[in-house]
Amino acid sequence: MSDSVHQTGFVPPEISELAGLFAGYEIQGLIAVGGMGAVYVAIQKSLDRQVALKILPIELSKDAAFRAGFEAEAKAMARLNHPNLIGVYDFGEAGGMLYIIMEYVPGQSLYHATYQTALESKDVIRLMTGICNGLANAHENGIIHRDIKPANILLDLSGQPKIGDFGLARPAERKVEEGEEIFGTPDYAAPEVVNSPHSVDYRADLFAVGVMLHELLTGQLPSADSRPASVISRCDPRFDPIIRRATQALPQARHSSAREIANELEWIANSLGSNAGPATPRGPRRVGASVSKVKKNGGNLWMVMLAVLGLVATGAFLKFGKKPPEQVVVKTIVQSPPAVVPPKPVAMPEVAPVETIEPTVEKTEPAAEPTPPPAPVEEQIMEPTPAPAPKVTAPVPAAPKYDVAGFFDKARRIMLDRAKPLLTTHQADCAENFTDFERVLMREARRTQYTRDTVEDLVRAAIKKWKADGMRIPATPGTSLGFIPEIDGIATKFQGKETAIDEHLKAGLSELAGVYTLGLEKQVERLQATDDPGAIELIEKEIELTKTEPSYFPDLMTGKKADGE
Repeated sequence: MSDSVHQTGFVPPEISELAGLFAGYEIQGLIAVGGMGAVYVAIQKSLDRQVALKILPIELSKDAAFRAGFEAEAKAMARLNHPNLIGVYDFGEAGGMLYIIMEYVPGQSLYHATYQTALESKDVIRLMTGICNGLANAHENGIIHRDIKPANILLDLSGQPKIGDFGLARPAERKVEEGEEIFGTPDYAAPEVVNSPHSVDYRADLFAVGVMLHELLTGQLPSADSRPASVISRCDPRFDPIIRRATQALPQARHSSAREIANELEWIANSLGSNAGPATPRGPRRVGASVSKVKKNGGNLWMVMLAVLGLVATGAFLKFGKKPPEQVVVKTIVQSPPAVVPPKPVAMPEVAPVETIEPTVEKTEPAAEPTPPPAPVEEQIMEPTPAPAPKVTAPVPAAPKYDVAGFFDKARRIMLDRAKPLLTTHQADCAENFTDFERVLMREARRTQYTRDTVEDLVRAAIKKWKADGMRIPATPGTSLGFIPEIDGIATKFQGKETAIDEHLKAGLSELAGVYTLGLEKQVERLQATDDPGAIELIEKEIELTKTEPSYFPDLMTGKKADGE
């Protein structure tokens, strides 16, 4: 099973090491490794049941504050006894390492099971009703998930959904503390997760439910196609108001509970006929980065501990093979998602030492002293040669201990996901403006005194060149199309529209730049508690570039500037 394990910096204990620590369990194999621990599949001998065993890194286990929160929060999670939630059985410490025992789900994630497919309405209702009921149970017990998405929903062997990956969950009464990172899954995160993290409550989960409902019905995320679901996939139009209300920007405008959404879906189910619309292909989708909020003191204690559920989901899928089946049926079928190519790593800036400075000593020409003839005498006067100045070398900054390159890579990928709707709209608007410009040129060219075929060929040749140059309105179109009257005036008109489109993109990216720098600043605050001036210096440099160079962040988002430049 080694080929199924995702390797990270954390080195998982060998099975032989754990055998003596867990005498009541028969550990069968390692199924997943994450940055915050390792997950094994095991048999609980006393009950003869298969379970998932999560081992946390010993560094976390030594943290007294983490240990205290681990116990309290594990007990809170154990109260979530619901068929649509992955269960927590036990927790404790063994060999200096904290561990947790959970339900093992030998299935696959909803992400894999529904990839590139719009599901039938009756299947969507069945899945989303189960998810809503599970969430309602968590909310009623004071737990907010905050990372609801298809990748965090497991389907058991009977096709029933189970919510996993409570790694970002927290008690409802615990507010986000100052110094926590602000990054999130763009496609599923409610606006307040980024704009007002201190006010996030259970209604952020309801927003994600609305996004998932739209996605399962249409095969597309709302950020990719914001039209009503019924327009995209011809599903029952009664789904539209549910999605619209769940995804309201203002939390108070959403449903009062996950249970209310489940009730509305069941009402539709009761009136649906046996025939549902055919499945339609999905468009490309991306795997979102997980929302991450880390405390200054080493991280949200139980956020880290509960990340096990996500690893269990990954491990269960990997255990039954990396490659999903070819057909797309919710209960048993999966199509392999396209390989995700990681972005180019961020290059770490190097500071070259200053060259040695050697002062140049100029010799003074001898001064001629007038003397009475006939015997003039010239005396050569030499200034004393100064001692060479010591070599000056710029101090080399300390090497960072923290993975700054990885942090930048993650942050930029997340921001690029957030910027994608803006960039897509900008590209479409520019293309439409250019098409209108082309149409006007063709119309005006036909009004000239020249042969129609000739002028049309000239216009097409110019348009082809401008498209190859980036589909931008040319500054001097008269150079090649001077035979068209008022050609420069026509171009000026469409250049104005193009400038307005560019300004709209600039304004949107400017807002995202503020979110980006805020995340960087929060990470600097977190690193202040560590002895890592090298990492802090690099992140502060990125903050300074983003704030002082207006084009820096937009260039990162549009690909004009490579990472690390």
